[in-house]
This record gives sequence, C-alpha cells and structure tokens, in this order.
Amino acid sequence: MRKAAPSPEGSFGRVFANPEARGLLIAQAASEIGDQMARVAMALLVLAETGSTLASALALAVAYVPGILGAALLGSLADRFPRRTVMLVCDLGRAVLVGALALLVRGSAPLLVLFALLLASEFMSLPFGTARASLYPDVLPVRSDYVTAQGLSRSLYQSTQVFGAILGGGLVQLLGASTALALDAVTFGVSFLLIVRFVQSRPSADERGTSARRILADLRVGIGELWSDPARRVITLLGWSSAAFLIAPEAVAFAYRPELTPLIGGVLLAAVPAGVTVGGILMTRVPMRDQLRFLLPLAALSCLPLFATSINPPPIVAAALWFCAGVLQAFMLTVISAVTLLTPQERRGRVLGVAGAGFSAATAVSFAVVGWLAGQPSIGPAKAVSLSGAAGLIIVAGLRTVWPYDDIEAAA
Repeated sequence: MRKAAPSPEGSFGRVFANPEARGLLIAQAASEIGDQMARVAMALLVLAETGSTLASALALAVAYVPGILGAALLGSLADRFPRRTVMLVCDLGRAVLVGALALLVRGSAPLLVLFALLLASEFMSLPFGTARASLYPDVLPVRSDYVTAQGLSRSLYQSTQVFGAILGGGLVQLLGASTALALDAVTFGVSFLLIVRFVQSRPSADERGTSARRILADLRVGIGELWSDPARRVITLLGWSSAAFLIAPEAVAFAYRPELTPLIGGVLLAAVPAGVTVGGILMTRVPMRDQLRFLLPLAALSCLPLFATSINPPPIVAAALWFCAGVLQAFMLTVISAVTLLTPQERRGRVLGVAGAGFSAATAVSFAVVGWLAGQPSIGPAKAVSLSGAAGLIIVAGLRTVWPYDDIEAAA
C-alpha cells in the first residue's frame, strides 16, 4: 500500500517530534531569555545612573546596532561554514563576553566599556540567528511544517522577550544587574549543550570558505537577490518601515511613568512581545496565501492601539493597548517566512543577512527617535508612542500605492 502523503497543513506534532527542530527551539529559548535579561539589566543600569530616557532607549537599541552592517556582512557565514558549527562558536563567544560583562558591572566599570562588551556579544548573535533560520528548511523539508516551525520560532522569540523582560526586571530589583548578567552567560552554555546533543552536523552550503573579498561579494549578491524580486523587495520594505512603530512601546517602557518599579517596567516592556506571541500562534494556522493577503491590513490595524496611547493611560491600560498592538504585529512572521521560502537554499544566509541588516538599522534609529521624543517635556512617553502609531499609518498608506499584488499572488 502506498504511503499517505503528508498533510498539506503544518503540524505542531510533527515539528516537536523532530529531534533537531525540538533542539533548535529549546536552544533558542535558552539563549534569547538570557539576551533579553542582559538588555533589561543594562537599560535599568543606564537609567539609574543617568536619569535619561534617551540613554535608556539607546541601551536597548544596542541590541540592533550590530545588525546594521554585521547581519549583512556576517550572514553569509551561515552559507560558507557548517551552520551547526557557526551556532556553537557563537554560543561560546557570547558566554565568555557576557560573563566578563557581569564581572565588570560588579566592579563599577565605565558605561562605555560595558556598552562595548554588550555590543560585541550582540555581534555574535547575528550569525547564530542566521544559521538557525537557514537550518529550518533542511531540518523540516515539508514546507507546511517549516512554516509552522517558523511561526513557533517567531512566537518563541516574542515569548522569551516577555519572560526575559519580566525576569530581568525582577532580578535586577532583587539581586542586581551583575547577577542577571551572570545568569545570562549560563543560558548560552545551555544552548551550546542542546545544539551538541540534538542538531546534526551538515556540510556548508558553499564549500569554498570565506574571506573579506568573498564577504563583500556575498553582500552584493544578497542585495541583488533581494532587490531583483518585486515580491521579496516590497515585503522586506514593509518589514523595515514597520520598525517606525513596532518598537515604540519598548523604547519608553521603563520611563513611561517616573514612579514605575523595574518589575512594572519589565511588564510594560513585555506587553508587545506577549501580544506577538499570541498573534504568531494564531497566524501559524492561516495558509501562507492568506497571510500574504493580510499583510497590509494587519500592519495598519497594529498602529491603532499605539495611537490610542495619546490619552496617557495608567500602566495597566497601556500594557493592554500594547498587547493588542502586538497581536496584530504578527504580520512580521509572514514577512520572515515569505522572504526565506522565496530564496534559494544556497543564498538564504546572504539574503536574510541583508534583510536583517535593514531591519536592525531602522529599529536602532527608531529607538533613538522615540527615546528623544519621549524626553521632550512637551511630548513625553505616551505621546511619543502615539506619534509612532500615526507615522505607521502614513507608511502603510504609502506602501499600498506601490504594492505589487500580482507578484505577491504569484509568489503565494
């Protein structure tokens, strides 16, 4: 009797039954919780020492600064070297760097030195993330299962931002920044062991190795590959421009009200990621064709709760509004999945690196702009968030005028 074909719909059961997919998801959770704890610890440390909303927002923006060039230049490492090896080296590097950061915080080192170490750690995160994203289609060759796994990965990312923000705020309040950073270093060791145990070793997608010349050539290939396809180009532009309103609540979370404790600030920081977690789980049950059709409507709707923040609601109401915005921001899952699936296997690292670089640049700029607006006496944090929502509506309206509906339908 002929074996039945796999279900056309993605299956959570098949994803979790796959040891490699399961190991990748758990390793992702371990390292990303630690990442968020480190960012929260640094943001609170900077806010306490400087009292500046802008400086605190910039501390969070450090996570995205390396991606401006690093993702585009280092993304090809996931093509040039075995992806499992790239992940293992990055985990070890981050464990050492964040461990050193924890020791220096205890010794009251200058903020500039602490920022430099955090920046170096974030650089190590870039090839790790690209290698993991590039592995999923090989680990899960059934495309519908890949889409489901990608949705789980995105939802897991958001949920670790939630847990890491709340845990980081609580630990800093109870034990101090140094302890939170030391625990972060441990999470990278856990991720390393999980990858060793569960992920198979595979040859590199491109056996020629790398060099400075090849990295630059890879960058040109990634840009050309992404920009030559109308569907991927406009979907990526939506992802980049969405940074203008995606991160506004996170930029002002700790400074939203002067009386906020670190724990409540962590809850506010976690509101949008919590919503995206729920929205991402719901989105995995929607066929990719329909996800692509919902891209612009969801992007527009996600701006409305941010716009409503202009009334300067109490923290619990602000958290609820930002949670709703997060649920609607699940369209970013479709952006990531579509660009990955539409890119040939041997060039995924390069294309995802370029796409990630643009998003990192837009996010870092948005953190700085929103942080600056929130620090203006005539504006403040609540109005800064609402202005971001209004900017988002203008951006989506502009993209709608150039949206290549036929190309995207063909891609679906």
